[in-house]
Amino acid sequence: MKASTPLWIAALLLVGAAGAFWGAGSVPVALLCLAAVAAVVALSGVARRVLGALLIVVGIAAAFSGHWLAIAGGVLVAFSGGLQVALGARMPKIGMGGQKARTHDPETDLWRALERGDDPTDDKTPGGRASNE
Repeated sequence: MKASTPLWIAALLLVGAAGAFWGAGSVPVALLCLAAVAAVVALSGVARRVLGALLIVVGIAAAFSGHWLAIAGGVLVAFSGGLQVALGARMPKIGMGGQKARTHDPETDLWRALERGDDPTDDKTPGGRASNE
């Protein structure tokens, strides 16, 4: 199983819970679940695990409203929170997977110096280099 799979499962559980709470008439809790989707995707490490613990509490509390959809939504939220607590440190942070460290390109530095109005061949200019002529 890929490292991102539990993240998507947790997010989809929260979307399903939002639908269940919306159907049960608990619109504020449904909106909280949708906001939690964004938080799950944005956070990482310890912060994601703390969010998971909070979602477990919210899921248990919301399940006591009595409506069968609210109970289903509470179970989904609690399960998503449990998944985040258990695997939150190993889940990737979205947006960080494909980024690479930018390599130093001397030619790009020369063009940037020209854009700033500096002479890149002058030794006295920051980032400049000596001419070998």
